[in-house]
Amino acid sequence: MPNMLNLTKEESDKLLNLRKETLTKLCLEKTGLNGAEARVALVLDYSGSMSNLYRNGTVQAIIERILPIAMQFDDNGEMEFWIFSNEYHRLPNISLNNYYGYVKREIMDRGYHMGGTYYAPVMRDVANKYMNEDPAPIADYVIFITDGENSDRAESTEVITQNSYLPIFWQFVGCGRESFSFLRKLDEMEGRYIDNANFFSIDNMLDSSDTEIYNKLLAEFPSWLNDPIVADLIQNKYKGIPRIAGGKPEKRGFFSRLFG
Repeated sequence: MPNMLNLTKEESDKLLNLRKETLTKLCLEKTGLNGAEARVALVLDYSGSMSNLYRNGTVQAIIERILPIAMQFDDNGEMEFWIFSNEYHRLPNISLNNYYGYVKREIMDRGYHMGGTYYAPVMRDVANKYMNEDPAPIADYVIFITDGENSDRAESTEVITQNSYLPIFWQFVGCGRESFSFLRKLDEMEGRYIDNANFFSIDNMLDSSDTEIYNKLLAEFPSWLNDPIVADLIQNKYKGIPRIAGGKPEKRGFFSRLFG
């Protein structure tokens, strides 16, 4: 793969256009993605073990690789963005207008503290953003990238299970050589209304071609998006009423548990 770190603005813009073309072709070929619409979010690990990847330009390159997905599916072409460790930070949306130099400007220069790896708090905030603060009759696709095992497995399991009643699809990506034992068990996680998550691991996201990465990122999202259950969830999200398998609204305490 050619070097993709610390590109000039002209190089990044050119690569972005090529990636948009790659995605458009892929969406035409994949069943269920042609004309698909969704809000797209990126959630990135900001724990201490990620420090070098933020400093050397790898995270900026990852953002530039993911942004075309938002430009493909989201009508405003923007990508909501979070970083997380023990805590989380909801940062400005990423778009064609501000993506270049985003990591340095919005993260590194602001001195956010790097801590441990906790999934649940940021996942709750993502759900709160889409369900309570900015509800809309559209699916939400969240790419969640981490390089380590989480320290809150029970709480994360609860959040993922509760999120299965919402039209949010979680695409987890493990970067590096951790075992990712928690994320590898997602397909076996019981108690969910619908399978709302997928996972794959990769040593380095920049070592594979755009086509390979996009195929992995969009492996299960199309089937989830086109499931009739999801259409029902989208409708009921807009009404603010999650549903359970029997067709009855969940009890009032559902949202208080979901959003902490």
